[in-house]
Amino acid sequence: MIRKRLDFTIRIIFHPLHSTFMRIALYCALLFAGLLSANTTHAQTELGKPTLDEAKTQIWCATARFVYEDTGVPNLKSTLRCDGSLSAFENSIKADKQSVYSRLYKPLEGRGAIYNGLTTDPARLSKLTTEIINRLKTPARTNDPARMQRLTALEAGLKTFVENGTPLGDIGTSLAAEETADTAALTETVDDSDVGVALPAGTSVSSPRTYAAESTMSKLFAPIALVFSLLSLVLFALQRGQIRALSARAERHRGELETVKLAAPGGGGSAKKLTPELQRDIERMVEQRVAATLAQARPAAQNLPPKSIAPAPSPAPTRPAAPAPVTPVATSAPVASVVAAPVASTSPPPIRQEAPAPPPAPLAEAIIAPPAVLPAGPPTAAPRDDFDSLVPPVQLPAPDTWGAVAPLTSRQEDQAAQPSRYYVKVPVNGGFSDYDLQEQPQHDSIYEIKVDAQRPERATFRVTSNTAVHAYAIQSAQYSLREACRYQQPTGPVSRIVTDEEGTLFKSNGAWQIEQKAAIHFE
Repeated sequence: MIRKRLDFTIRIIFHPLHSTFMRIALYCALLFAGLLSANTTHAQTELGKPTLDEAKTQIWCATARFVYEDTGVPNLKSTLRCDGSLSAFENSIKADKQSVYSRLYKPLEGRGAIYNGLTTDPARLSKLTTEIINRLKTPARTNDPARMQRLTALEAGLKTFVENGTPLGDIGTSLAAEETADTAALTETVDDSDVGVALPAGTSVSSPRTYAAESTMSKLFAPIALVFSLLSLVLFALQRGQIRALSARAERHRGELETVKLAAPGGGGSAKKLTPELQRDIERMVEQRVAATLAQARPAAQNLPPKSIAPAPSPAPTRPAAPAPVTPVATSAPVASVVAAPVASTSPPPIRQEAPAPPPAPLAEAIIAPPAVLPAGPPTAAPRDDFDSLVPPVQLPAPDTWGAVAPLTSRQEDQAAQPSRYYVKVPVNGGFSDYDLQEQPQHDSIYEIKVDAQRPERATFRVTSNTAVHAYAIQSAQYSLREACRYQQPTGPVSRIVTDEEGTLFKSNGAWQIEQKAAIHFE
């Protein structure tokens, strides 16, 4: 029971620490995931340093303006969505009036093959501009100096934007004097290309707004944020399960504590009683005091003559035997001087004077009775009946039996008061404490102790025959059986304990110490 309570106390102390650690880890994971999600969703760049998505938008807007200006349809430039994201720009060119989407944008940006092996944004943007210029360099443009001049201006503007971040202007407007573009040549050029690339986009020149875009940091930490979010959910689920388990264990242990509290008054009452050893010590001290008092009174009784007690009533027949009362008065001068006053009044006083002769008889009783019991007047003035009534008869035991009767009686009472059997639950520190002993078997008593009547300081013990307790003892054998019993570990399921040889105990310092363990086996 002590180890079980200690184990429960350790669990009560350390389990909140474990729950606190799990809760802190859960909160940290949620906070980190929130920060990463915020970084992914609300990432912005400074003005003049567009993100990858903004750079791609700006490059494709400049390219579309060039194509519309080169093909003679500059009015279509107003339909372009260059002030938004790349997806907004893509939706604005899907009408495909000049085949910009189907023959130029979709093969390069939609398939994204040109970005294979590239890890940095500048490299991707440079690759995108190179592919766009290569597709626009058709024989019709290379043979036309005016159109080639506009294409060269576009190439220079794209390279400047990629290298320095300089915003692109409307190259077609600055070269409005040039010839109308050849649509057939553009179609030819686009038909020759079948490679799709995921190109970067830039921010529109007309609007310096910045938008959330995909970056290397976002691509790196977005999966990590997702992992931490899932981990936080798992930790939350585990935490709920542990809380429920902890609540169930707390309820179970609370019930056990209530049971212990209900059983505490019975145990406390037995602890308040005097232990058998203390009772024996008190009785031994009383016997010693009584024996010492009787030993002091014994020499005084031995010095008295043995006839001083019995012959007290015998002088009665000798009283009338004195024939001459005058003779003793004349011969005993000292006696006459003591009783001179009473003798002068009457003649028979000499007969009554012999009555006080047996005063030695009451002297034997003076050891016990106080001298104040004697009559106030002379003996001759009081009748014999009154004198006897003043000294009640006392029946005392013989002096030789005074020292033997009291110890025998106390020893018999000690044996009668001391029980011969005790019941106890488990051994503690190699023995059974007197405070744990019960005179009646309890619901959890595992051992039965039998005290030797001839030698009260010796006893034997065995496992109780109550099979209802055996299952609990087998389950907790580590601290209920190991210290007091010798046994072989069972190899299969068992439900009963059989005592083969009783163990022996000896009394020491208020506890029954185990001298020899009991031999048991399981069935």
